[in-house]
Amino acid sequence: MRAFAGVPKDLSERGSQLVELAFVLPLLLVLIAGAADFAQAWNARQILANAARDGARLASGQSKLDLTDTNPPNIQQICEQVAEYLIEENINPAFMGISGTSSSSVTTGCSSPGTVASTNGTLTPEAFTYYESGTTYGLTIERSVDVAPSGQTCSSTVSCVDSTRVTLNYPYSWSFGFNHIINLFGVSSSYASTIPIQVYSIMPNIAN
Repeated sequence: MRAFAGVPKDLSERGSQLVELAFVLPLLLVLIAGAADFAQAWNARQILANAARDGARLASGQSKLDLTDTNPPNIQQICEQVAEYLIEENINPAFMGISGTSSSSVTTGCSSPGTVASTNGTLTPEAFTYYESGTTYGLTIERSVDVAPSGQTCSSTVSCVDSTRVTLNYPYSWSFGFNHIINLFGVSSSYASTIPIQVYSIMPNIAN
């Protein structure tokens, strides 16, 4: 590289390297923070998916005869199964409205499910929720979901399978500052500090 007039060659090269570093460093920070944060988000998603699958698997063998109860025992058991799995994998179930990570807090938090209103405004007794207060984050358990064969729609000629769907909607918080770093580039004036991760699992009901 050509040296500036009156400036030793090695000093001019160092100066140009610092200028190049100043341009590259922000992008490097985004890549590092992004890779670390998205890897952690993906890991959280896998844990959530496994928890939902565990809950749906348990539900598939549970009777639906108690769904008219205020707190159906089978729904509480599903909630506890999901919450305990998350605790074992170091995910706090607070987003399900469960404070604390002890077995007693899980039982208490799973003792008061909410019911889901259908599109016409009436309550659907086969759907229950465990949400963090004032949010849409949490656990939804639907015990009567009709699942049609792939590519088809339930109808008088197409038989559907009565199934249970367990859905988790989790607020993932950036751990390595990706949201703060991306804001420095003017991509968004307020890049969200949390993003929703939603997973669900569906399994056929094998019990009455």
